[in-house]
Amino acid sequence: MEYPQQAAWHLVQLLKSQNTDDRSHTQLGKDIVQEVGRKDQDLHRLLCTRIKIAEDFGKLASTSGDSIQFAKDFPRLVGGGSRAERWQVLVPIQSQMTATIPRMDRAAIQKTADGRGFFPEVILSERCLEHVEVFRSKEKPKRVTFVGTDGRHYPFLCKAEKRGDLRKDSRLMEFAVMVNQLLAKSSDANRRNLSVRTFHVVILSEKCGLLEWVPNTKGLRYIIDELWKGRKQARQSLTEVKEMFDRSKDLHETFTRQVLPRHPPMLHKWFLKCGDPSVWFAKRVLFSQSQALWCMLGYLVGLGDRHLENILIDTESGRLVHVDFDCLFNKGMLLERPEMVPFRLTQNCVAAMGITGVEGIFRQCCEVTMEVLRDRGNTQTLLSVLHVFVADPLLEITKRVAASELAEHRVQTARDTISEVEKKLKGMLNVGAAVEPKEDNRESVLSKVERMRSLLGRDRGVGLSVKGQVDELIKAATCKRNLSEMYVGWQPWL
Repeated sequence: MEYPQQAAWHLVQLLKSQNTDDRSHTQLGKDIVQEVGRKDQDLHRLLCTRIKIAEDFGKLASTSGDSIQFAKDFPRLVGGGSRAERWQVLVPIQSQMTATIPRMDRAAIQKTADGRGFFPEVILSERCLEHVEVFRSKEKPKRVTFVGTDGRHYPFLCKAEKRGDLRKDSRLMEFAVMVNQLLAKSSDANRRNLSVRTFHVVILSEKCGLLEWVPNTKGLRYIIDELWKGRKQARQSLTEVKEMFDRSKDLHETFTRQVLPRHPPMLHKWFLKCGDPSVWFAKRVLFSQSQALWCMLGYLVGLGDRHLENILIDTESGRLVHVDFDCLFNKGMLLERPEMVPFRLTQNCVAAMGITGVEGIFRQCCEVTMEVLRDRGNTQTLLSVLHVFVADPLLEITKRVAASELAEHRVQTARDTISEVEKKLKGMLNVGAAVEPKEDNRESVLSKVERMRSLLGRDRGVGLSVKGQVDELIKAATCKRNLSEMYVGWQPWL
């Protein structure tokens, strides 16, 4: 009741929960709406209107077809219809949905704190633009635009997932907001502009939602494809490379001697298009800094499926933006073709950082980020944010269990997952193929077999220093043998 505009967006996911195992979510939402109705009729009407708007967005997300007559099919969303159907909602951008709570070190400050200042901006919207852009990808996501009361346009991606769960995207963004707050307290991180570019995710149900549009971004794949068009030598198609790997008796040799020579790095040439040397340098530095931050954050939460369409670059600043967080908590290791690298650090990513490659800015930022994440006080804060996965399990159940044991098994899966994150925060490694520990493992964290194959093993129970942990992760991510065993669609040669 104190913050109705923000709370109303969060309430929608309770009321529209599709969780068949637990009806308590939907009932809880209904109870809240009824309780509000008894205390404040105007606020009750606001919630009911928001629910209708959310239902329309849910239907829009699930609509198939390459074109939509927005004004005809969804008149309420464009501000049409009867006077009773008029609406006014808070534009759910990150800055308006995240409370800016000051640090309250003393009891006196806590008593005088004014909660109304936690959400300084109040930009509302009464309609969407009639033009809706439908994208060609399989799920047919739509770009819709809120018209704000400040006269500006606020685009969002209205998306439905058939297999994934958009709550993961929402939770990871909440986690990233917390990481930003911890980085802001570090002078070393502040000097290096270390902050994650976050965006808000409005959950309409487990399978659909509204994602805040990040302006001025392009996918790395699109940029690299454009750079290749200017070359005389034609690039091998994905099918040709796949056939080459299918025929190969030694993936590593095929990868290093046949595939890589045909695909030299190109991404660094995109930075040269700036024209101004100072702009070129600033973009390249911010690219290296943001890449280091995402590599460490991605490793911590076990973020996989980092193909080139899931990594965007801000064309104005050079900062990286990651999207699509369905493959979380080392799910990539359980795929039919397990992911062998902790994060994407292929030859294009390295070449774009300049002549020093992974040394210099990148390594320093990795170490600063990991120092902040592994700080004892910060570790407890991060783990408390992740504990929401225990209360509201979002993890896939990989083995079949009896219906009576399902709830308990889900909670245990979530606890095991948080335990894995805790190990990483203590300096342990969990990348590459699973191998049995060897007796001769005293000198190095790698066994002899692993050293010969250049592979990092899984959870060897060795807590490394920050520098040691970062060094091992960089080696694993750039190891050509690891890259050669990656799924072809991930395109490890780019």
